[in-house]
Amino acid sequence: MNADDFGRSEAINEGIAQAFRTGILTSASIVATGAAFESAVELSRQLDGLGVGIHLVVNEHPPALPASQIPTLVTREGTFRSRGRQFLRMAIDARMRDDIFREWDAQIRKVIDAGIKPDHMDGHGHCHAHPRVASVLVALAKRYSIRQVRLPVESLFWSPESPSAFRFAGKLALNSFALCARPIWGDQLTYPQFFYGFSEGGHMTESVVRRVANIARPGVSELMVHVGASNTEPVGLETGYDWEGDLGAVTSLDRAAFEKEFGITLITHTGRRP
Repeated sequence: MNADDFGRSEAINEGIAQAFRTGILTSASIVATGAAFESAVELSRQLDGLGVGIHLVVNEHPPALPASQIPTLVTREGTFRSRGRQFLRMAIDARMRDDIFREWDAQIRKVIDAGIKPDHMDGHGHCHAHPRVASVLVALAKRYSIRQVRLPVESLFWSPESPSAFRFAGKLALNSFALCARPIWGDQLTYPQFFYGFSEGGHMTESVVRRVANIARPGVSELMVHVGASNTEPVGLETGYDWEGDLGAVTSLDRAAFEKEFGITLITHTGRRP
């Protein structure tokens, strides 16, 4: 089970610590340019056994590099474009790949320089699974020996508690992108066979966690959550997510109780138990 957005805010950092210490969380993805990155790094040193990956970004958060080094990724003000515009330009402007490589390379180096060896890669808004940057991810995986990655393909037959036509359309698009990226990743990247959490993104419940555990098939599954100690969000980073609700969902049982009840072994992306 992985929590996204480690380092986005102090409240999220606190939620991740609580979910790991008292719940079933096994890993978190850190945002190298997040406002609370430094405290997330310090907290990761205290959370012995927590798997820490990198949450690659090309929107919303500040870039790691100066605008002059990544001109195709930023506006005149030097900030990333909105997610929709960024993803569209990624599809039509091949020049962006070089800038994305430089930017993501800088984000990974920042995490490593802080003393963290990322054990997997994923992306904000699943940008890492865009087929136009699949080769970038492979090159970075080789450079930093990070083979584990998220394949964000949630089954179309998964029935969410609160169906949303908008969310389902987003899932169709994401699945198509990710399935196009997968052949380019080839056997150079590895990933869990099954993925859950997109349909309930930011609105996870205990009953959904239990449903996933009950239907889990043999192999490795990833459940994505967004936990936080508070639903108060920084100005400009509002999502409408129920961060506290996700936290409650993953702390309803501790790891030992969860594994005993469902016969599931909770692991990090590298297969290590926390």
